[in-house]
Amino acid sequence: MERTRMESSEGQNGRYECLKDVVLIAPSAVKAGTTLHIACHYDLEGDALYSLKFYQGDQEFYRFVPKESPPTRVFPIPDIQVDIYSSNNSVVTLNNVQRELSGVYKCEVSADAPSFHTIIQESQVTVVVEPLDLPTISIEKLKYTYGEKIKANCSSRSSFPAANLTFLINEKEVGNNDFTSHTLFIKSETDGLETARLALVTTAVPSLFPEGRLQLSCLAWQFNLYRQSTALILQEDTPQLAHVLGASPPYEPSGSTSGVLELTISSIFYYSWFFYVTFTFVRLTAGMWAGNQR
Repeated sequence: MERTRMESSEGQNGRYECLKDVVLIAPSAVKAGTTLHIACHYDLEGDALYSLKFYQGDQEFYRFVPKESPPTRVFPIPDIQVDIYSSNNSVVTLNNVQRELSGVYKCEVSADAPSFHTIIQESQVTVVVEPLDLPTISIEKLKYTYGEKIKANCSSRSSFPAANLTFLINEKEVGNNDFTSHTLFIKSETDGLETARLALVTTAVPSLFPEGRLQLSCLAWQFNLYRQSTALILQEDTPQLAHVLGASPPYEPSGSTSGVLELTISSIFYYSWFFYVTFTFVRLTAGMWAGNQR
């Protein structure tokens, strides 16, 4: 809540007037379509209240005068919907507030005769229109080698006011330094809403890629009413060396050499026996064929 305060002025008789401690209480921001409560607290020190008035800018829209019947009066102003049943001698309630009602609100308190002392307080209120969708990140590619420039844009569309944008790398807010810069652009739309775009330029260095990965996030927020983020993952682009001797052998888990050794011994025994039998068979067959020729 935002509070503003103004000291009482001195009267013609050289002493401070009785009306004092006038405080306007209003939220700094509310969502469009919701209810806005504005309170005006004051201390009359025993004097009677003559009138309480509320203004949007310089236009009066609500008045409370205890001596009148009825004591409340509403002045028609475009887009202002006063809830008369929730308003009284210190609070005014506005229903379904819209972006056009953003601006300065004032309360004017006047004491009754004989002083008719008057104090005015004011406070800024923003009616927030949330962005049309989540913030979006656009980037040239998803893999980078060390030394390359990483260029990204984050956009948040159609809101009022334009959303605040922040880039985060590995969940840490990005600031301007020797390796990084970012620039904010605000574009006004025809319907009074705004689009925010934040441009980021940084350099791919090993410290940004723990385990070969970089998480790039964009956070969009408006006051304490709206907060959303988007993230994507960038990869370290490590050059792959070609194998000189052809394809790599199949992967063999470490510690599993016993099977390989067993296979080698068995193969030697098998092939030795196979060659011995084959050679003997060939010799016998050749001998029999030579005998038949005689």
